[in-house]
This record gives sequence, C-alpha cells and structure tokens, in this order.
Amino acid sequence: MKITVELQGKKKGLELPAKAKAIDAVQKLGINPETVLVKRGSEILIDEEHLEEGDEVELIKVVSGG
Repeated sequence: MKITVELQGKKKGLELPAKAKAIDAVQKLGINPETVLVKRGSEILIDEEHLEEGDEVELIKVVSGG
C-alpha cells in the first residue's frame, strides 16, 4: 500500500505492506519511534494503529527539555 508522510513540511510517498502499522512507517524512514508522534488528520495515532491505502500522515518531532 502507498501512503504519504509529511515531516518538517516535506511530503514523501512511502510504500508499505498491507496492514502496516504507524510504527512500521516510522521505522521504514529510519526514525526512532520515541522521537516522533504520528498524526492522521486531527488524530494522534498509537504505534499499533493500522494504516490504510492512501493515508496522509504527519510526523511531529517530540521536543523535551528541562
């Protein structure tokens, strides 16, 4: 299946196997899952949330500090 991923304003097409999960997309891009949130529309997805053909998701970098 093909989805579109946006990270820091740049969109990229990504090919994933059927029934891929949000964490699969993050890992395929080589990004540490602990450093981003996956957002579809206005919904933040959990790692185990299934993606669907044609989904457009945004990866939001998590910033922490003290």
